[in-house]
Amino acid sequence: MQFNAQPAVQDARFAPDDTNGTAPTVPDNDQSATSATRQHVDIDRQCGVPRFNGVPCASPLNCRSHSMHDKRSVPGRSAPLDQLLAQHQQELPQIPPNTQQ
Repeated sequence: MQFNAQPAVQDARFAPDDTNGTAPTVPDNDQSATSATRQHVDIDRQCGVPRFNGVPCASPLNCRSHSMHDKRSVPGRSAPLDQLLAQHQQELPQIPPNTQQ
């Protein structure tokens, strides 16, 4: 039995390194390279607590990943967090209670 020296599927991840130790260059206007850092977060509607990489959390105000203390310490909110949470709660669609008969 004889085996092929070339794999059946060419995968770019396993291609030989031909960059000679240089990092790939990314143009300054490339949106995909820094999309996470350029993400706009509305801190009156979203959590806004800085994550480990410095990007603010884009989850809604009722985010369960961050404590209320952390959410209250986010600067720049237009109103106190409790007031914004009350407004957010009113904007959520109301689900009728499940009536079982």
